[in-house]
Amino acid sequence: MQSVLAVMPDARLTPVQPFEVEVQGETVAIPSRIFNEEPEPDWQRSLTRTQQAILHCLYARHIDGRVRQRHLEQIMASSEPWVVPFVVTALP
Repeated sequence: MQSVLAVMPDARLTPVQPFEVEVQGETVAIPSRIFNEEPEPDWQRSLTRTQQAILHCLYARHIDGRVRQRHLEQIMASSEPWVVPFVVTALP
């Protein structure tokens, strides 16, 4: 997770209060919205596949709907169980 946070630019505002869900016995905290600008594509490529999926999940919670859509498209086909709440909460 630290590697993912390291490539994310600083947020303009504090993330909106996260909510928690349980996935296979683990608690996952999901921010209601984030305000970080998107990282440079080169920085994203330095992450592992799992780290990229985490990044896409976080940006699927972005305040800008176009940003959310771009990142949601990257995780829709994921088979990782922890991705599901990010997809479900991003859908209208």
